[in-house]
Amino acid sequence: MKIIVPMAGRGSRLRPHSLTVPKPLIPVAGQPIVHRLVKDIVKVLNQPIEEIAFVLGDPAWFGDDVVSSLQELARSLGAKASIYRQDQPLGTGHAIMCAKASLLGPAVIAYADTLIRANFNLDSEADAVIWVKQVDQPKLMVW
Repeated sequence: MKIIVPMAGRGSRLRPHSLTVPKPLIPVAGQPIVHRLVKDIVKVLNQPIEEIAFVLGDPAWFGDDVVSSLQELARSLGAKASIYRQDQPLGTGHAIMCAKASLLGPAVIAYADTLIRANFNLDSEADAVIWVKQVDQPKLMVW
């Protein structure tokens, strides 16, 4: 199983929190969001993770320190880290296709600014699964 994490955006809607730190690296309870996300997905999948692919944006924003942190995260979970770059902000689909070499075989695509709490089994026979959560009043979720 592979995990692919598109996280190339600047997080401009989360300013001022994201002025100096990329949104997926903003700490929540002492840990960057992307670290929490990946660890939670590994728990839900409950199977060996062979690769975690991260799609990063501008190297000036997502530099060597970020790459090292993500590589260490993957290693700590027993997985290979792959780093891809999305050189132009052409949307989510484009970000995923930047990691096309990692799309062979079963993969979970998880957005790095999303925190999950899940307790379910993933259907290994399904061609695709989309995780959603119903909210009582979605119109109140205005940015």
